[in-house]
Amino acid sequence: MRILAFLTVVAFAMPLVAVAEGRLTVSGEGHLAVVPDMAVITLGADGRGPTAVEAMNATSEAVEAILARLNGLGVETRDIQTTQLRVNEQTRWDNTRNEDVFLGYYATNTVSVRVRDLDGISALLSAVLDDGANQLQNLSFSVQEPRPIEDEARRRAVADAIAKAKLYADAAGVTLGPLLELRDTAEPLVRSIAGAEAMMREAAVVAKDVPVAAGELEVRAEVTMVFTIAE
Repeated sequence: MRILAFLTVVAFAMPLVAVAEGRLTVSGEGHLAVVPDMAVITLGADGRGPTAVEAMNATSEAVEAILARLNGLGVETRDIQTTQLRVNEQTRWDNTRNEDVFLGYYATNTVSVRVRDLDGISALLSAVLDDGANQLQNLSFSVQEPRPIEDEARRRAVADAIAKAKLYADAAGVTLGPLLELRDTAEPLVRSIAGAEAMMREAAVVAKDVPVAAGELEVRAEVTMVFTIAE
């Protein structure tokens, strides 16, 4: 099953049709547009210091404020997960001394947040900016209950493949036989918003809610079906 952002440009392959050894192989597609009801945001904070502990402490203070803000805005604990915690030594090459010069330590703490109230997502992003978030790595949209939508897309894909098989068999003057094989050939794909971090920072400067448009998601299913050709 593929979940694609509405209006994302995608290159589609030509429909699969093959006749070999008394068999007819066809592909089918099913898709429908849905309005997302959930967003997943990956955000965090970074900090610097002369020691690893001080760099991490600077980062931790910001992240603690961010987590408190998220809880205060109604985001449940189960929807917040730490995804990255890192401390790196920073150096700079000195051409005069022909060696690396120690600059200090750099720490990052990143969390993934599921936001189930899309009406409040703009205010949420602005709030965590105020609390010290300076990283936004990804913002994607999804649906909380995808299974019914995916199943409907699969039904449409199967119906499309059957319709094609009947059409090709009729056009070729042969009789379509029983179904031999059915394969689900799609894989998930979720859109992310490019340039969202820059948009957050600009919004923070003008002290307005971060503009976010959820749009629509296109749920797509692809199947391959193999039929016999009756004698």
